[in-house]
Amino acid sequence: MAKDQLKDFHLFAMESALPFGMGIIKNAKTGGLQKIMDVIKSKDPFSEFQVDGETSAKKVRDKIDQLIPGLGYPVVSVDVTVEENYPDHESNDQDSLVSTLNRIDSDLNDLRRMISNDSLNIDD
Repeated sequence: MAKDQLKDFHLFAMESALPFGMGIIKNAKTGGLQKIMDVIKSKDPFSEFQVDGETSAKKVRDKIDQLIPGLGYPVVSVDVTVEENYPDHESNDQDSLVSTLNRIDSDLNDLRRMISNDSLNIDD
C-alpha cells in the first residue's frame, strides 16, 4: 500500500507539481511578482501555471530520465481486459479451419503419391 502511495506521489509530482512550479518560475522571470499576482487572481491559477510551465517541466523530466530512466516519466499501471464476443463468427471460423485442414491433408496425400511414384522411377 505504501508503495502505491509513493508511486501516486511521484506521478503527481512529475505531472502536476513540477509544471505548476515551473509555471511560477517562468511568470516570475517574464513579469515578476506582478505577473504572478495577476495569474493568482485569475479563475484557475493552478491550471494557468501548469500550462505556462509544461514546456520547462518537459525539459526537466527529460534530463531526469537521462540520469535515471523512468524517474522523470513515471510508469503508470493500467488494467487491460479482452472481451471476445463473436458468436456468429465462431462457427464460420471453425468451418474455415476444417476446410483448410482438409485441403492441407489432401495436398499432403498428393505429395506422398508423387514422392512414392518418383522413388520407383529412380535409376540404379
